[in-house]
Amino acid sequence: MIRERLFLTGMMGAGKSRVGRRLALALGWRFLDLDEAVVAEAGETIEAIFAAEGEEGFRRRERTALRAELDDGPTGPAVIALGGGTYVQDGIRDLIGPYGPTVYLEVPAAELARRLDARERSGRPLLRSDAEDDAGTARRIADLLDRRRADYELADCVVDARGGPNETARSVLDGVGRLGLAPHIASVQVLVEPAPYPIWIGGGGVEQAAGLVRLQLEAATLVPSRVAVVTEDNVAPLYLRTFSDALGLGAWEVHEIVVAAGEVSKSVGGLSSVWTQLLGAGLGRGDVVVALGGGVVGDLAGFAAATLMRGVRLIQVPTTVLSQVDSSVGGKTGINHGGGKNLVGAFHQPMGVVMAQQMLRTLSRREVRSGLAEVVKYGVLEGGALLESLERDAESLVDSPQDHGELIATCCAVKAQVVAADEKEKGARALLNLGHTFGHAIEALEGYGGVTHGEAVSIGMVLAARASRLLGLAEEDLEPRLSALLTRIGLPIEAEPWLERSDEMAAVMGRDKKVRGDTVTLVLPVRPGDCRLHPFDTGRISWLLDRLRKGSEATTL
Repeated sequence: MIRERLFLTGMMGAGKSRVGRRLALALGWRFLDLDEAVVAEAGETIEAIFAAEGEEGFRRRERTALRAELDDGPTGPAVIALGGGTYVQDGIRDLIGPYGPTVYLEVPAAELARRLDARERSGRPLLRSDAEDDAGTARRIADLLDRRRADYELADCVVDARGGPNETARSVLDGVGRLGLAPHIASVQVLVEPAPYPIWIGGGGVEQAAGLVRLQLEAATLVPSRVAVVTEDNVAPLYLRTFSDALGLGAWEVHEIVVAAGEVSKSVGGLSSVWTQLLGAGLGRGDVVVALGGGVVGDLAGFAAATLMRGVRLIQVPTTVLSQVDSSVGGKTGINHGGGKNLVGAFHQPMGVVMAQQMLRTLSRREVRSGLAEVVKYGVLEGGALLESLERDAESLVDSPQDHGELIATCCAVKAQVVAADEKEKGARALLNLGHTFGHAIEALEGYGGVTHGEAVSIGMVLAARASRLLGLAEEDLEPRLSALLTRIGLPIEAEPWLERSDEMAAVMGRDKKVRGDTVTLVLPVRPGDCRLHPFDTGRISWLLDRLRKGSEATTL
């Protein structure tokens, strides 16, 4: 069976071992330094092997050690730092290709010469010469790089490795993740200015999540003195201790803040409590808040970070399907108010988003289904292959959410593109509210407790499709197609109990964040892949809700 590997190649001095160890630590993978494996097997130094057997003998030992790792070594993902000359040998690319991608750590010859001081050069046989001066060594490095460069550049991914090991490790993750080369890590870039940030989607568990957060912190220009982890009381028993212990290995203090699960924490009182604890921990502007949990924690901790000291840095670590595909991405933070959901908040982009798919295994089926409502939303917005894949795999999505990282990455990529084009929701980003105007009203009528957010969005999408049909926009089969998919997932689609309270529902919708003057903007689907922003008079919302309840035929305004 082919096992997953990530190989690093490049010249001596490129940092393969240091970067490889950092990557393995961040990902929770094994690490193998091929030179060290050769030395351990031979019981001799590389210099001694070269002296006794020549380069040809060393290369035979190198190939033997590599085959032993690939054919008989431990199972599971691993990062392998190849020797400087391994990748350029005949047959090596064919040998390692099926096992995973190779990344070339590219460093200019002059920088390599600077890194390889006299003591470092002494143990590298290919650099030994009668010329002891730096200029002679630099020429030797440049000549060797020139001979190897064409082979190095055949690697699956090329990364600029002139920075430190943490910065380079982050670049490797972004490179292989964006290209879809490594099966256990995906990367999506959110290209907002002035500070674009990565979304890392790993296939591991809480240890991997902590490792990726550490890498994000250590690669930052300003390393924090303190990190505050904000979570909720249903996540804390599962993950907080392991997560905090792993973070505590870094050069910063770790503080823990636990809030009550559920929308009750997204309040002025809940926010004030988090502020007080952050200030009590001594957090300053150079420090970082980490939101570990679902959408409630992400919104609350994000708003606290946005407002403390007029803004401290934030990393989102979403632990639910809903927060992974939606609320953790894009910088929306906030709390609820008696007048409606998320009416008080701020845009505050994180410095990164880290997802570990195995953490989804502890979710209840209801929580998984709730998150999948947002996935269906993306399916309707995008149409095509995404919607068809949801219709094909609906049941398996509920049964094994941890196995669908590619789907999570696809949804994140859709949202990242929309956010980059309209960060502050002045136009097209409002399309991401499909089903939410109706859904938020349902949540409010239930006191933010009777239905989950995803269940309310599910009902809201059906109402949006029905309204679109009644207003003469939607294709006739859109509502039944959408209803069938949501039903297969196990989400509710029946809106009658709330439509019977149309006046109350209309009052809540009239206070929606998207209301401008006497107009609310409804997101109405016309067909899969074609959703539109439709201005609607708030004075006629009760009329529209009544028509939706009665199931009237298409009408015009």
